[in-house]
Amino acid sequence: MDAKVERAERTLSLLTTTFLANSDSVKANIDLVLDAVLSQDLFAFVGAPDVSAEISKRYSSAIHKWLARINSLATGRTSDARMAGILLIKHTAQQSPQLFSENVAKWNTALLSVLSKAEITPVIATTLQTLLVFIDAVRDIPMLHREIVSAHVPRMNQAILAMVDKNVDLTSPVLEMLEYSAAWFPTLFRPSIDKAEALCLRLLDGSKIRRSPEQCQQAARCLAAFSLVGGKISPEERWFQCVQKAIGTMRLCVDHIMCVDTNATEQPQQHFALAGLSDDFAKSLPQATDRITVMAEVIIALLTQPTSMDISVPADRIVDIASRVAMISMRAANSKSKRTEYDLIPLLTPQLQSASIRVMAALAISLGSHMQPFLSAVARTATAIHTRQIVSPTISVALHNLLRLFIERYGYGFVTHLPYDMVVSVVNDICVHRKSNVPTTTTAKADSTASKKRSGNGKTRKANALVADESVQASRVYWNDTGLAALATVLALLQHTPTALTTALRTRIDSQILTLLMLFSIGGIELPFASRQTPTSFKVLLYECLEASLLSPDPWQRAILPHAISAFNCGLEDPSSQVQKVCSTALLAIDPIIHSRLPAQLREPDNSAEEKQVAQMMSACDGSTTVETVLAGTNASTSGSLNEPMDVTDDQPMSSIKRFKPSVSNSSHQEPQLAVAAVDSQPGHLPLKQSQPSMSDPTPSKQAMPTPSINTSTSLKSDVSDKPRLAQATAPPVSSKPSNPVHAAEAADEDDGDDDIPDIVMEGSDSEDE
Repeated sequence: MDAKVERAERTLSLLTTTFLANSDSVKANIDLVLDAVLSQDLFAFVGAPDVSAEISKRYSSAIHKWLARINSLATGRTSDARMAGILLIKHTAQQSPQLFSENVAKWNTALLSVLSKAEITPVIATTLQTLLVFIDAVRDIPMLHREIVSAHVPRMNQAILAMVDKNVDLTSPVLEMLEYSAAWFPTLFRPSIDKAEALCLRLLDGSKIRRSPEQCQQAARCLAAFSLVGGKISPEERWFQCVQKAIGTMRLCVDHIMCVDTNATEQPQQHFALAGLSDDFAKSLPQATDRITVMAEVIIALLTQPTSMDISVPADRIVDIASRVAMISMRAANSKSKRTEYDLIPLLTPQLQSASIRVMAALAISLGSHMQPFLSAVARTATAIHTRQIVSPTISVALHNLLRLFIERYGYGFVTHLPYDMVVSVVNDICVHRKSNVPTTTTAKADSTASKKRSGNGKTRKANALVADESVQASRVYWNDTGLAALATVLALLQHTPTALTTALRTRIDSQILTLLMLFSIGGIELPFASRQTPTSFKVLLYECLEASLLSPDPWQRAILPHAISAFNCGLEDPSSQVQKVCSTALLAIDPIIHSRLPAQLREPDNSAEEKQVAQMMSACDGSTTVETVLAGTNASTSGSLNEPMDVTDDQPMSSIKRFKPSVSNSSHQEPQLAVAAVDSQPGHLPLKQSQPSMSDPTPSKQAMPTPSINTSTSLKSDVSDKPRLAQATAPPVSSKPSNPVHAAEAADEDDGDDDIPDIVMEGSDSEDE
């Protein structure tokens, strides 16, 4: 710790005595000083324990010299020195809370004195940013509320409001300061609320929305923050009144565009006190459109403003005014009036529809489930925008984004209100569009007819029969932002409402996605400004749509799993890490689907019925009967389906025993027992054909079958074994040795001529080919 503190002390002394000593050289050295302060954290050891007294004393002395120097620079003679001093004060306060609490009063007074003087814009902007850092930090220190907040915040509000009239370039930082001051200290902001609202309404008259839309949006956010300040009325009533005024102003502008007499309305509408519109319709209609756009931003700011209280939102009126704005072009087209003003409406339609879309999106974000009663109205408005929209890529992208937002939030509740043609149009926007310069058949015939010439010998020849190579270009796919937004909407449909798509649409979507991925892999897609854009976002959406289609399949959908696996494996080799991550995640997600294609595993035989039979026979027999004998008799009777055992003597050759074929009359539970016995047999044991009893003797014997004639270990092991084992191809079947050598020779001859192959050999062994 001592070494770190000593190094910080040396660095501070070096910066103070070398790089900040001369005010004239501060401008050249300020970048180096700021980098050293930000990277080395020089003020982290203020008040740190476990530091030796000598080093702590030297470090405190260096801190004192540093503070004296930056305070001197903040009140220096040149603007560069003041800028450097204010910046160093801000970073010092951010790194050391102890230094901030000890010097905040002095620093705040110095900064407010800078605001009251004539200063250049960069210094004023830096001062406002530093004051914003100070009042943000003071909120967490209750002991400084009376000393700093109550004494300096009202003075600061008045100073920055008076500053806008002198310097228009400071409008954005002043609006930022007013917004945070009203949100953090609403009680102290009440004396300045009238002037602040007047400033915002001056910016929201619609004259600056085209030149500086960000500044108008900032003014709308400030007006929304002022609505929660309160005063003579409660914050809830003030907020509701502000919404009513914004809606009323939009209604007045819509009536002006549609040439409706506002004096004929039954009830006067609340609206903001803004300047009147021009008498010339060529100027007034654009002004009304700009004012509608600005009021839409005010409604959006009011809806998205965080509050700690319950507020009544007039959702029905907001949805109604958004629908009115979106259907202005439809009403003008269906009107029988031949007004000249209506000719300007197609030029203003994209701006009006964009404002309507933004308001409906803000409703979905802010109201949540409370928006469900109005989903049908939103669907009708979206359909009207899609039907009457001018060919505008901006509106197409905004409409796709609106549909995606409502599908993600409300699912089937919203999709059921959409017409089928609307969904089909979304799917059409992701289709492959090609450009080709190949001449048509009609043009080729006309050129061929015009070029016919008759020679002297009566023969007809064609001139220019071949098309030049330059006129035939390879067809390539051209992608744009509309296709990207439509692809995101299709992804939302596949993830949230997959059954809303018909089988034909699902097949079309799958084919288009696989086609586009294939074209990406071969380089058949052209992007606008290809040198500055990368197809990463398009590839990611395509792979996500393919994954969503696999995870929510249609019952009648074509099988695309092999093609999808190939596409995902190809995406793992993509140079983009985002594409690789999506493909690896998709392969993990469809892993259960892939493994379902494997053959079914062999199951253990169910021998519960046979075990019960063995137990009954053991209880019925005397104690001298062994388990092998009972099991042998059970297996023989089961496999041969005989009620009584056969008598086999030593004089009868084993080769004369005929192979048993199960009859049709056997019960259904006996066939799987034959298959299990064939599969579970081990090499070196008796084959199935020799373990069956003979049927040559028509008279069955009452004597039990002798144990030595049948290998009972096969049946016992097939019952006891845990896992089925297959016979090896190289192990020949072993039969019981006959008593007569002549009979043995005859058995060998019959075995050589026997063409029947047991089931155990056909179960995948190689001896079948031999």
